[in-house]
Amino acid sequence: MDIPDHAFQVQANGRSARLRMRNIPMPDIFFYANNVSVAAEVDVDITWRGTSGVQTRGKGTDVPSNSPEAYLGEMRDATCVGTAAARETGFGMKTGRLSEDGFFAQ
Repeated sequence: MDIPDHAFQVQANGRSARLRMRNIPMPDIFFYANNVSVAAEVDVDITWRGTSGVQTRGKGTDVPSNSPEAYLGEMRDATCVGTAAARETGFGMKTGRLSEDGFFAQ
């Protein structure tokens, strides 16, 4: 999904980043007797804070474009916290604090 340029910001020191998007249109699709789609909106607010030095990941054009490694980027191990919310007609939900605990973040 394309995101607006202002929605993702990296701090000048490169050690933290934030993704903040509001009212993202996204269909809520139900797979029961027939496929039904209801208009919904999602909010996301996630902050990463780097905990390691920069590491180069991926192989870029050194591998075929359909390879899982056909990207090239500089990443850091990180901690991550955030929230998410969603709304549709007659229903809404909001998470508590989310984090990378038990997983990982980069």
